[in-house]
Amino acid sequence: MVRRSIDWVKFVLDRFIWFIIAGVFLFFAVQTKGFLTGVNMVNILLHTSVLGLMTIGQALCLITGNFDLSAEGTVSLVTVLAAWMMVPGGSLEGGGGWVLHPLIVIPLILLVGAGVGLLNGFMITRLRINNFIVTLAMQLVLRGIALAICRGHNISGLPSLFTWLGTSRIGPVPVQIIFTLLAFAGFHFYLQNSGFGRQLFAVGGNRDAARASGYNPEKIVTTAYVISGVLATVAGWMLLGRVGTSSYDLGTGLTLETVACAVIGGVALTGGYGSILGAFAGVLLLSIIDNGLNLMEVNPFWIKGIRGFIILFALFIEAQKFRYKPKVARS
Repeated sequence: MVRRSIDWVKFVLDRFIWFIIAGVFLFFAVQTKGFLTGVNMVNILLHTSVLGLMTIGQALCLITGNFDLSAEGTVSLVTVLAAWMMVPGGSLEGGGGWVLHPLIVIPLILLVGAGVGLLNGFMITRLRINNFIVTLAMQLVLRGIALAICRGHNISGLPSLFTWLGTSRIGPVPVQIIFTLLAFAGFHFYLQNSGFGRQLFAVGGNRDAARASGYNPEKIVTTAYVISGVLATVAGWMLLGRVGTSSYDLGTGLTLETVACAVIGGVALTGGYGSILGAFAGVLLLSIIDNGLNLMEVNPFWIKGIRGFIILFALFIEAQKFRYKPKVARS
C-alpha cells in the first residue's frame, strides 16, 4: 500500500505541469467565449511554433548545464540577412541587390546559425568563458550586425518560395504547426533512445563522471549549441515567412521566454535533468495563457504581470518536485 502511494506521488510530481495546463485550459474554456473554437486552437499552436523550436534548443543547452541567450540574436541576424540577400537593391524594399534564389539562401542562413552555435561552444568549452556572458554578448553582437546590414530599415518583398514555411497549410493546419510538433516528437524520441541523449544528460549531471566514462563533454556541449543555433535559424525563417517583413529587432524577448518554458517544463537550470516533452508543456502553457488573456481583453499592462505570476507558481511547483523527489526515491 505504501509503495503504491509513493508511486502515485512520483507520478504526480513528474507530470504536474500537465495538471497546471489542464487547470488553465479549463479556466479559459469556461470564462472566455470563443476559446474552444477550432480557429483559436490553431492560433494557440501557431504561437507555440517559433517559440517551441527555440525552446528545444534552449532545453538541450540547459540539460548540459549551460544557457543559450544568443538565440534571439540569431533570429535577428538570419532574418535580416536572408531578406537582404533576396530582395533587389535600390528598391523601396531596401534589399542588398543580390537577388539570390531562396534555395541558395536557406542553406546559407542555416550555416550561419550553425556557425554561431559552433562559436558559442568553442568559447565556452575551449576558452573557458562563462556561458551566460558569452551567449549574452553574442546576442548583442548578432543584433548589432543585423542593424548594420539593414541600417535600421525593414525589408519586405520576399519571394513566396521562401515564405512557404510560415504561410503554407496542409488542409486547415499551418505547415509550421506540423513542423514544430514533429520536431518536438523527433527530439524527444531521439534523446530518450540515443547515445547522444545519454551523453547529454551525463554531461549535465556530472561532467567529471561523464569524462571518466569515456564521453567528451566539450564535444557534447558544442553540439548542443550548434543544434540550438540551427533551430533558432529555422524559427527565424518561419517567423519571417509569417510576418513577411524583416527587422533587426525581430525575435526580441524570445530568449527569456525559452528559458521560462524549459524550466517550467521541468528542465533543471543546473543541468542533467529534464525532457523535450516537458519543454513542450512549458511552451503550451505560456501560449494558452497569452491567448486566453487576450480573448478576455485583459489590459495589456496586466498581461505580463499575470504571466509572471503563473510562471512563478509553476516554478514553485517544480522546486517542490526537486525538493521532495529524493525523499520519494529513498522511501
